[in-house]
Amino acid sequence: MQKTTLYAYIRFIGKDDIDDFPLEVVTERLGVQPTETWRVGDRINNIVSRAYSFTCWKYESERLETLDADDVLLPILNVFESKTDIINQLKEELNLDVQIELVITMIDGYTPGLVILPEFSRFASSINAFIDIDMYV
Repeated sequence: MQKTTLYAYIRFIGKDDIDDFPLEVVTERLGVQPTETWRVGDRINNIVSRAYSFTCWKYESERLETLDADDVLLPILNVFESKTDIINQLKEELNLDVQIELVITMIDGYTPGLVILPEFSRFASSINAFIDIDMYV
């Protein structure tokens, strides 16, 4: 039986007219291996011939069957909270935006709690990140 699942990710994308940036610089400076990257022009998949219109560096948490957003947000915080200065330097040097995404897939009406802890809010604010919540039913 399927259950409600959540995952979260942080991603770096170009800001304004910046479509491409050196992914290896982000990886090296953060000291974190991304779970996914793509460059502008890369094919989205092998079925459709569409290509990405922007470059992206992405780190994703594990997908969990849970009703607690902290279960997927705190792993992001644990990896990146100590890297706020580096993140802000990368944003400035490479003209990047940072987005934090919480993705919820609800099954049978089981809705998770959407409480964001103050320490996570402070982290997101310290890097001036967008926070986006996607919900799928």
